[in-house]
Amino acid sequence: MPRRLLFLLLSLQILTHLFWLSPAAHSGQVAIPWMMNRGLTLFGDIWEQHAPGSSLLAAAAQSLIRIDPGLLVKLLNIGLVLALTVLVYLLARQLAGGGWAGLLGAAVFAWWEPVYGNVLLYFETLLALCLCAALLVFFRAGERPSLRRIAVVGLLMGAATLFKQHAWLAVGILGLWLLLRERRWQDALVYAGAALSLPLLQWIALRSAGLLEGYFFWNWTFNLSGAMDGLPLDGDLFRKLLLTNALVFPFIVLAWRDNRKQLVLAALWLAGLTLLYPRAGENHAMAHLPLAAVMSGVVLAKLPAHLGDRRLWDGARAILAGLLVAGAIGWLWTGAVSYIPTPLGPGLILAYDEFRNLAFQISERALPQDTLFVLPETDSTPQLHPLTNLPPPGAWVKGWHWYFKPAHVLERLKAGWEANPPTWIIVFPRLTAAGEPGINALLDIVAARYRPAFESAEIFDHGRAVVYRLNSASE
Repeated sequence: MPRRLLFLLLSLQILTHLFWLSPAAHSGQVAIPWMMNRGLTLFGDIWEQHAPGSSLLAAAAQSLIRIDPGLLVKLLNIGLVLALTVLVYLLARQLAGGGWAGLLGAAVFAWWEPVYGNVLLYFETLLALCLCAALLVFFRAGERPSLRRIAVVGLLMGAATLFKQHAWLAVGILGLWLLLRERRWQDALVYAGAALSLPLLQWIALRSAGLLEGYFFWNWTFNLSGAMDGLPLDGDLFRKLLLTNALVFPFIVLAWRDNRKQLVLAALWLAGLTLLYPRAGENHAMAHLPLAAVMSGVVLAKLPAHLGDRRLWDGARAILAGLLVAGAIGWLWTGAVSYIPTPLGPGLILAYDEFRNLAFQISERALPQDTLFVLPETDSTPQLHPLTNLPPPGAWVKGWHWYFKPAHVLERLKAGWEANPPTWIIVFPRLTAAGEPGINALLDIVAARYRPAFESAEIFDHGRAVVYRLNSASE
């Protein structure tokens, strides 16, 4: 029965994610891979602060499957969500020794995933996939994992670092857990070697391509410099997190009493929560959600037996039942809100489909050799590059103000535009304040060397776009 219901759950996820829900596309999984397939190098021409794994994955998919990049990332995301649902099912079943725990864990994940998984193929979601797969191998039948299983666990944990730098904390926590619990140096050494193998291959490949310095600057030096603005945890997200993780704490109590080996889930769950810093947002909570769902499934499967325990006072059962009802109402309301259609309509891709009319207007006027730059290049506006089929003329960087803080960014951009200016520049006046003061130097170039071509209609969540074309005398 649990397996049949799991199949039904997966079918519902396919239908809702394909035809109803509207997660947003992110430049790292759509526009940047598109540029990479047209000769721009990540960390060389494309200055990006995120780990390269998801962009490399999407670039490979775009080169193999020649369909609309937005549709492709949507399909890839559906596959990712289904894979995580199955992993949550298998891991919860393994921990609790029964299929109902797996099904309940999968249901918890499926309910909360639309709340937090609002960006397609996002970095945190891919990190969570690696963590869940590693834990499934780690908890496979047998009290003490073999060296082969430890090596596989290390490989999967190392793969997580390719998608998000924060994963190194989880790698260290699991390594320390192995060392302290198994008390075998051989296990720790095998794990460390396996965990480092994929990152080392990545660094070797970057070095051979002459991109290692750019990688370390944008992935580590820049991120650790504090240049980027932080976002505090607000009350609405805190409420959602409390509801989502309400059953994690009972799991910790049960694991402490019955099987302390399972406490490693709580340790990695805490590591997943660190991705909410320094910019707290729903999408960053995807790193910890699958582990919270696993632990919730285990607790829900054990709950009926505990509620039926005659040793509990009747009053205590009534209070607990009331708390569960209140929590269930909060769960239902918070999850259901995710299914309210966006102004674009059900099933459309936010941060992508709203640009189609503007992209069509530009494509009608552009020549095949033309180039494009958007001010500001945000997480969404870069999708205009694949939608118009117009690449940037050279170096590309996002337009948030912190990207302009390194001195060489504006210097190289202005020098590049002097030698090879973009044919078209799109300016979103409502968004330019997010790039000030650095973006002002680029806007001055637009005012001096470009003429207005046309202005778009109002674009959802972006305002009007003013499209400029390079003056003939400047070409």
